Amino acid sequence: MKSYIKAAGLILILLFLVTFGIKNNHNIQLNYYFEYRTPEFPLYVLAYGCAVLGIFVGMLIGITGRFHQRKKVKVLTKLNDELKAKIEKQTPKAEKPEDQKSLDMPSEDKADDKTDDEGSEKDVDKTQIIS
Repeated sequence: MKSYIKAAGLILILLFLVTFGIKNNHNIQLNYYFEYRTPEFPLYVLAYGCAVLGIFVGMLIGITGRFHQRKKVKVLTKLNDELKAKIEKQTPKAEKPEDQKSLDMPSEDKADDKTDDEGSEKDVDKTQIIS
């Protein structure tokens, strides 16, 4: 369905461009300074040329903006990595969130905790070791 909408939009744009060219087919001549005159050409050529030139200039401006953004992203990523490393150095292991504790524990200890009758005492011992 999306491709049909795109195709219909493209056909409408092309239809507009063709009919604009047919309606503005009369020849013009541009006068510049020092008595310079261009050869005669159709008006639609001037209109299409201005549109294409505008698109090209817009793309150039967009490219320079993207280069600046890439440079900024690189600097901010480096700063973010430095701050993460600084936080990891300053944060003791006991202050890690619970989900990271479970990831750090070996899987054998988890299985032992579930099967032992004294599971609550083991949990207390582990928290005392961590603290």
